[in-house]
Amino acid sequence: MDQTLLLLSIASVVIMVVAVVLLVVVLRHLGRHRREIAALRASTEQVTGQDGSGAGETSESGSETAAGRGEDVDADAPVSPDRVTKVGVVLNPSKFDDADVFKTSVREVVERLEGAEISFYETTPEDPGRGQARQAREEGADLVVAAGGDGTVRLVASVLAGTDTRMAIIPAGTGNLLARNLDVPLEDPAAAMTAAVTGHDRRIDVGWLRKGASASEAAAAAEQIFLVIAGFGADAEMIGHTDPTMKKRLGWIAYVLGGVRTILGRSVDVVLDFPDGTRHAHKARTVLLGNVGKLPGGFVLMPDATADNGRLEVVVAGWKGAAGFSQVLTEVVNPKLVPKGKFAETTRLSSMERYQATELRVATTKAQPVQLDGDTDAEATHLIARIDPGVLRLRVPAGTEISQP
Repeated sequence: MDQTLLLLSIASVVIMVVAVVLLVVVLRHLGRHRREIAALRASTEQVTGQDGSGAGETSESGSETAAGRGEDVDADAPVSPDRVTKVGVVLNPSKFDDADVFKTSVREVVERLEGAEISFYETTPEDPGRGQARQAREEGADLVVAAGGDGTVRLVASVLAGTDTRMAIIPAGTGNLLARNLDVPLEDPAAAMTAAVTGHDRRIDVGWLRKGASASEAAAAAEQIFLVIAGFGADAEMIGHTDPTMKKRLGWIAYVLGGVRTILGRSVDVVLDFPDGTRHAHKARTVLLGNVGKLPGGFVLMPDATADNGRLEVVVAGWKGAAGFSQVLTEVVNPKLVPKGKFAETTRLSSMERYQATELRVATTKAQPVQLDGDTDAEATHLIARIDPGVLRLRVPAGTEISQP
């Protein structure tokens, strides 16, 4: 009987995952068409605006501009604070099939739409982003663009957080979670660059994490930045089990396959301590600390996690076996399907608790793997996390309301 229930549970999980994958494929295609239309509209409006006000040019109605008529143009007229004069692109070449084609495409956008200078700084295995971002800033870039995956974005942000230098994103990774949450065009570098030069500045929060094998070791550790989600437990295991080749072929769906190995793991005792002195103990498979909450496919894991609200959303999830995991997955995909009442109490094989915090400490007696925005790190038993409100000046597409989940 137990074996039959296990097989049925595994089958239900497989069916649900397949359904989710098919739904996501459809949503991705629809989203791509919407982004292409929006990028084309923004590009057309920007070019039209330049054609109608360029020195010595003729407007669409046939009338000459002031410069074309020989009238004086005020060279000291105030320049829009959103204008960019020098762009530095921190490029992870491993994320692009042809880095030269990418550079040409992005250069054309910057020069035609903004008339700005542009330089490229390629990352290396020895320096995956920090040094290049620092060099771009030192050489006068007033917009530094992270062209790569969430790891590249995270490292560039670690240099720019707390400064007045603008940052933008050209997403080219597997998850591209920050870009998804900010409506940055995906899979189209030219559209993403257009959004950067025609968009608006927003001040967003960043998270900082310290970890260690004890409370004192974590307190003394250097802080590491995260912009999306830092995780402790099963989510980090899932990322660690995902094959890099599969990531290149399947994109973020490869994480689903990598996660199969984590379904049957055991929960551990986890304790959360908050600044107000409250303490919460749980049996959990994972603890997630979110700055933003939207996942690939439009699913929202953390509805109250937005990039500018000055708080982290904390999700503590635990489950028993494949059936318990299917309950957690159901709650993420469609919370309305989660059973309620007495039936839920008798059939519940999972738990999911949520908190809001500006900082917190997490402790467990058994070391767990750690990840920051998809970059796995060494195991730890203690985490110390905090949010740093509004310290990153980020370019987002015009019309984006990042405070909306």
